[in-house]
Amino acid sequence: MITKRCLFCDTIVPVKSGAGNKERFVGCDCAPAAEYSIGSEHYERLASLPYPRQRELFPLASAYIREATVLGRELSLTADEVESLPSSPDVPLTIEAKCAKLLAYLRRQSSAPGEPVILHRLSRSYNLTYSQNLQEMVYVIERLRDEDLLERTGSVFTLTAKGWEQAELAVSGGHQKICVIAGDKPGEEQAEWIGYVLPLLQQCGYVPRLLSREGESATEQPLELLNRADLVLAELSGSSAEVYLAAGYALAANIPLLWTAQEGAEAAPHWAGPAPLRWSTPEELSTLLLQRFGQQGGLRPTGS
Repeated sequence: MITKRCLFCDTIVPVKSGAGNKERFVGCDCAPAAEYSIGSEHYERLASLPYPRQRELFPLASAYIREATVLGRELSLTADEVESLPSSPDVPLTIEAKCAKLLAYLRRQSSAPGEPVILHRLSRSYNLTYSQNLQEMVYVIERLRDEDLLERTGSVFTLTAKGWEQAELAVSGGHQKICVIAGDKPGEEQAEWIGYVLPLLQQCGYVPRLLSREGESATEQPLELLNRADLVLAELSGSSAEVYLAAGYALAANIPLLWTAQEGAEAAPHWAGPAPLRWSTPEELSTLLLQRFGQQGGLRPTGS
């Protein structure tokens, strides 16, 4: 049988020929009990990428394949799909979001709390948490153990009763929290800003909701939405009065608050609270927000 190296996990496995010049990689670390397909031209295009770009993309691709095949999906990758993964809402960025991925996996592999799940070759399974390496996955495991969500003995993992409840939420998507975004910018700038910020929030485990005078629906008023918020992002660059309502509500209700303002914005000096994160481009804001979220996960209420 023909064998070939999987680009994403660097293992040599059997390859089957498929339709349309596609190759099916069978049983690699990306899909230990399954397979995935990729066209030969897409394989070559990805293989020719500079090494730093490969190091960024390939662990994400391996995790994406692993998650898809665990869910029973037939996967046929393209180079464009792989190169878009860093900005995909499906790819977790924070430790908290990566913890949710492991909980969801263990839940799908068991039928009750305390039922053992064996993770063979843990050193080759860090793609289960979209981690860049084994060290990061071990940190995820230890964090879940510290929070009494799972127990581990060697390669045997079990969800606690508390962990089972959290895993149920992770599977259903209910683990995601709400981030209310307040503030506006004119026209195309607003669309560009949202285009960078919303995917980042999704990757960090939040459901973004935009605050407006009328609320997002006829039955959801701004204060009702803010009352359900787990995080408020207040952009001070525009002239929206709602931004001050949202920021003030967050401070009063002890909700974690991130305040941001574009360099040179006139509205920002009127803000009486602590200095906002200053940004010049949406790309820079994305970087600043990710740094603020941090790889240790979570935000605390202002003043804590």
